[in-house]
Formats: sequence, structure tokens, C-alpha cells
Amino acid sequence: MAFASATFNGMTPLRIYNPVIDWKSSTTNLWIASFWELFLLFFGVMQNQLVDVFMVLYSSMLRAHLGVLRERVCKLRLDTEETEEKRYENLKICLAHHKLILEYVEIMRPLVSRTTFIQFLLIGAILGCTLVNLFFFSDFWAGLACVAYVIGIICQTFPFCYTCDLIMDDCDRLALAIFHSNWYNSSRRYKSTLIQFLHKAQQPIAFSAGSIFSICMQTNIKVAKLAFSVVTFVKQMNIEEKLRKN
Repeated sequence: MAFASATFNGMTPLRIYNPVIDWKSSTTNLWIASFWELFLLFFGVMQNQLVDVFMVLYSSMLRAHLGVLRERVCKLRLDTEETEEKRYENLKICLAHHKLILEYVEIMRPLVSRTTFIQFLLIGAILGCTLVNLFFFSDFWAGLACVAYVIGIICQTFPFCYTCDLIMDDCDRLALAIFHSNWYNSSRRYKSTLIQFLHKAQQPIAFSAGSIFSICMQTNIKVAKLAFSVVTFVKQMNIEEKLRKN
């Protein structure tokens, strides 16, 4: 949409300095320079999508492992033909599975924290600038491109934030599954190990952005509110009028 609105207005989408092609000299050069900038746009968007999709895939795999573990916990001590020793071994396997999940989380936590922290900061700044451009400087076609871009920016961190909330809910369901499992007539050793398992499962798996922001839907909404605060600040300080004069 940015490409279409710019080229039909006789400009390139990004206004990038091009020492080879002078887009102002002819219509042909305008289209050539515009398609070159469109290629750069697609390349940047693809790189951005790889980062976003990676975190969503990672969190989805984590949820899948939590779901498999919860199903295994629900089946503990349901087989009447198993011995008590075998049942205790199955519980230890569930504990090992949960420990492996926690190790998986700790390995990936630094990458997720740094990437999402940078995303939150950039999204707040870019969203604020885009809304300022939309409300004060854009025409109809450029405004449509800005609206589409705003929706895309807001949705950039939405899937991962939403999945992080679901992961915390999965941890709660896992703890409930452990508590409601068939442990009533088990041995003292089994109950003691189950209590330790329940204590670890009650600690939710939560991610933070740079150890500052909690990665959740509430933070995603706060970032969007920050952009509207920037628009209000620009309007109250009459910055748009000063920019128009310049």
C-alpha cells in the first residue's frame, strides 16, 4: 500500500537516495527506483517475520510439551496391573520431563528476553511516529497505508504475548492435573515425590523483556497506549504546526 500510494503520487515509497537512478528524471526511472525500494521493503519485512515466527514456534512447542506432560500425569496410577514400583518410576519420568522443559526454557530465555525488549521499544517509537503521520500529515491513500502498518505493528508482538499467557495457564492446568491425579492410596514415598513435583509445577513459566517488562497481553496493550500518548504530546505542544512550517 505504501508502494502504490507513493508511486501514483509521483514519489518513491521510502525516498532513499539512489546515486544510480534519478527517479525525478522520468516515469520509467520512477518505477524502477520504486520497485527497487519495494524489494528492500520485502527483504526487511521477511527478516522481521523470521524473528516473530521463531518465538511463536518456540512457545508453541513449549505448550505442546506441557500438554503431553499433563496427559501423562493424568494417567498416573490408573493401570491396575502396574506394581507400586512401576508407578513410582512413571512419576519420576514425569519429573524428568518437567525438568527438561525447564532447562529448555532457561536456554531460550535470554534470546527471547533481548529480542522482545528491543521489539517493545521499537514498536512504541515507530507506532507513535506513524500515528503522528496518520493524524497530521497523511492524505487519504497514505493514510490507508499507515492504518495497515499500524495494525501490522500492533499484531507483531501480539501472538507471542498471547502465547505467553497461555503458557502460564498451561502451568496452572498442569498443577491441577498433578493434584487431581490418583495418588490417594499411594505409598509415602510416592506422595512425598508428588508434593515436590506439585511445588515445582505451581511456579509459572513466565518471560520478561530485558528483565523489565513482563511479556504478556497487558504489556502489549500498554505499548499501544504509549503510542497514543505520543500523539497527545505532539498535539498539545503544537509540534505538528512547527513541522508544517519547516
